[in-house]
Amino acid sequence: MIQRLLNVVVAFTFFILGMTLAYYKQFMADPPEHYAIHCRALNYTDKECYTKSDVELIVFGKILDND
Repeated sequence: MIQRLLNVVVAFTFFILGMTLAYYKQFMADPPEHYAIHCRALNYTDKECYTKSDVELIVFGKILDND
C-alpha cells in the first residue's frame, strides 16, 4: 500500500515538474513573427505612400472592416 502511494506521489511530482517547465519555456519564448507583423499593421500610422487598406491587403490578404 505504501509503495503504491509512493509511486503515485513520485509520478504526480514529475508530472507537475514537467508541466511547469513546459509552460515556463512557452511563456519565455519569443512570439511568432506573424504576431509582430499583425501588430505593426494594426498600429501603422497613416503615411502618404500606403493607405490603410493597402497595408491590410499586404498583411492580412483582405481589407478589414474595423476603423
